[in-house]
This record gives sequence, C-alpha cells and structure tokens, in this order.
Amino acid sequence: MTKHFRSVLAILLMCAGMLPWLSRAQEQIDARFTVHVVQRGENLFRIALQYNLFAEQVAAANGITDSNSIVVGQRLIIPLATDGMDQRLTHIVAAGETLASIAAAYSRSAADLIALNNLESGEAIYVGQELVIVAGSAEPEVTPIAIQPTATADGNAPVTATPSPSLAASQHSFARNGSMSATFVHTVASGDTLFEIGLRYDLTVEALVHTNNLRNPDALSVGQKLIIPGIQLPRLAQVLPAVVDSFTIDPLVLETGRSARIELLTNEPVRLAGQFLNQDLHVIARDNGKRHNVLVGVPMFTAKAVYPLQLQLRYRNGESESVSANLQVIGGGYGYQSITLNDNELLAPAIEEAEIALLVEQTSGFTPERSWSDSLSLPAAAAMNAVFGTLRSYNGSEYNRYHRGVDFAGPPGTSVLAAAEGRVILADRLHIRGNTTVIDHGWGVYTLYAHQQETLVQAGEIVSSGQVIGTIGSTGRSTGPHLHWEVWLNGVNVDPLQWVRQVFP
Repeated sequence: MTKHFRSVLAILLMCAGMLPWLSRAQEQIDARFTVHVVQRGENLFRIALQYNLFAEQVAAANGITDSNSIVVGQRLIIPLATDGMDQRLTHIVAAGETLASIAAAYSRSAADLIALNNLESGEAIYVGQELVIVAGSAEPEVTPIAIQPTATADGNAPVTATPSPSLAASQHSFARNGSMSATFVHTVASGDTLFEIGLRYDLTVEALVHTNNLRNPDALSVGQKLIIPGIQLPRLAQVLPAVVDSFTIDPLVLETGRSARIELLTNEPVRLAGQFLNQDLHVIARDNGKRHNVLVGVPMFTAKAVYPLQLQLRYRNGESESVSANLQVIGGGYGYQSITLNDNELLAPAIEEAEIALLVEQTSGFTPERSWSDSLSLPAAAAMNAVFGTLRSYNGSEYNRYHRGVDFAGPPGTSVLAAAEGRVILADRLHIRGNTTVIDHGWGVYTLYAHQQETLVQAGEIVSSGQVIGTIGSTGRSTGPHLHWEVWLNGVNVDPLQWVRQVFP
C-alpha cells in the first residue's frame, strides 16, 4: 500500500466518521431556519408575517439594509423559533424617539410595548432605556393592557379605552387631553442625504447638522433617527368627547402626494362626517357604527402648512359634537426630470386639463364595499424605471407638472396585471395615456393602467387580482414601450408604491 493511497484512505475514513455529526448539524440548521422564495407582490413585511416574525428579523438574517430591494425569485433565510433559542429583541431609546415611533419601526403597537416593559404610559420612556420589542421564548404571552386617559376638561372621570389589536403599529392615538410629544423624527432611508431630507422639510443642511449634533453630515446610516425642528405634530383643538375611545392619525405628519388614514373608535354607535383640505370626507362605518375609518389623499401641490381636520359626531338622539385637529402637511421629497417631446400638441394644457378632469370625475365615486383586503400587487413583471412624484419640465418649460404614477419598462406585449380585485369603470383610448384601463376597488380606491398596446377587458367587467387585463405598449404621450400605473384615492392622485408597501386602513 503506497503512502499516497494510505493518506487518501485515512481522509475517506475520517469523512465517514464525520457523516453522523454533519447530519446532526444539518438537522440543527434545518430546525432553526427555512428558505422562502420571494413571490410576485410580496414585500418583507408580508413575508415576515407568514412566519410570525418582524421584517427587521428577516432583514437581519439576510443582511438586507433596504427593505424595498428584494426581488421576485430571491431566496431568503427565515429564522425559526425553537426550544432553547433566544428570540428576545430589544431597542435602546435614542434622543427624539417616542414609544409610537419605536413601535412603528418594529411593526408593533404601542400597547404591546407598554405591556412588555411594564410601563405606566407611553410617555414613561427615557433616552438610553432598553425596551423589549419581542419577548424571549421563556417569557409569557402578553395581553395588551387598558390605557387610562387623563380626565376631561369638565372634571369627569376618565374613560378606560382598551387598544384594538387591529390597529396598525405605525398609527398614533391622541390622549384625551390632546397632548403628544412635540418632537418629530425622520428615519433615514436608503439613498437619503441631508440635502434631500432638508428639501423635504424646508430646512438647510446646517439646521439639521446643528439640531442633531452631527459630526459628519455625509455619514448617515439607514435607520438613523434625525430630529426635525419646526414640524408641528397633530394637535387637538379641544379635549375628546367622552364617547370617543380612540382617535388615530397615521402618519403623524402628512406628505403631499401620499395617503393617510384616520380612525375613530367610539363606545356607542354614532354617525360621523368630516372635512379636510376643503373636501368632504368619505367615512367608512364599521363594527355597528363604533369604528370609523377615513382614507385621505393629499394633492401633490398642496402648500406646506398646517390644516384643520373637522369631524362631526351625530348621536342617535339627534345631538351632535365635533372634534377638530390641526395637521401639518409637508413635501414628499420628490426629484426633478427634464423631458423632450416632438409632439407639442400633446403638451397643450387644455388637453391635459381635460384628461385630468375626466379622471377626477371617474375616481371621485365611492363604493361602500371594498374588494381588497391586503396591499396592492405590482401590475407587471417588469423593471421599474420611473417613480411617482418627480417634478417634470417638458421641452424646457417650468417644473409645473409631475409624474402621476410608476412606470414599468417592458417589451410590447408584456402582460398587464390587475393590482387587486375590482370592477372596470373605464377601458378607452385617451389622448395622453393612450389605451387606458381604470379599476374601482371600493372605498374610494382606483388603479389606472396606461399606454397599453391592447386592452383585454371592458367597462363593467369584474376582474380578479393578478388577472391579465392588457399588454404593455407605447400609445398616447410616450417615449417608448412601458406601463404607466396610477393610484387614485377619492379623486386625488397618490403614490402607488405606498399602497404596495402598506396595508390600508
């Protein structure tokens, strides 16, 4: 037996001896992790929800810094809770953070954090405090506790309000006296710079550096919290009526071109009406008149200012009360783009105004039943090459127009898919949008699909989520084949990607 053969044999025997250990190790790995293949329409939050995890846990396991960067077909490692594994997750409170903002960052409710950390209230946190976000496996399941609001102005005893587990974690509920933290915090997203953040809030880079005591303005990190001076958070104009258990506004500060949700919970049935930005609100009454939801779209060119929200509560005995809150609207942080078109006829203001008037009319109706229950799905399996809100100059004009949707670049004939179930209300050829389809999804939510090569549905037809409703083309005012996708909310054009990333209401 040669020396080389003996060496090879020794290696083989050693490997054979290791096989049981390798098998056991593989069993341990398999018991702790699984693999998820990203499907069309999924985002990190929805994937984590399937495994009873938080999006941050999945992101950490895969080294993801931008939660919007996952793609269809990507394989994600999913950590699974097993006996003996410490799943405890904590957070250190930073300057400017509130319990509501911390809860929102981890997709939890403020009530959960109050119970997990034995806090007296949402105000009882301090900088440097370690908060439990997810309890370890040895810790008991926590039931949300009741929040005791302060006494009303007339001296009546406070009404106990139990937080609803259905409320999204990113929402904020007013205390009965209308108080809340006066500090607004911006969470740095992927690609953010101090200049762009300042542009959104009408602040200089110097002001942000000074307020946050930044040593290196160029060294921002994703998830970093920045205090934004001069932003007024929502304020009640008076104390809440005794009938109101909870008054919630999400987000705390509204952005032009984006959607917001309002919820009012009452301890007896009431009828609710309201006005905001000089428009009557469509109120969605649920739970036998005790839960009231309102979806609001902020028009793109709304001036940055504080605006009153007026709500009227009417009781069964005919009496009524009002609730007023002041809400700040800021810019959405959109960019700029210059485009050259040879067809000047389609740039005529009269043509564009007529088409917008038609779409406002078509999308201002309100269907009281909704045909969606989750976030919207993307309408094409194609690369996204233009986002909502970019301010545009055509042929050297002023930046007085904006991109009203999201564009997907695809070859002619690529399938166009319905973003959710709904009823087709328009299937026609328009001057600017070309072959266009509009779908009513209920509760004032509409999706629009433009520049199609062909339209495969008709007005009045009921379509299902993901159904092929047309093909990508270049009809209308278009510089090449693509799908232009819009979302309209109660006659207001809003950012479609917000409806993909979030679940409303």
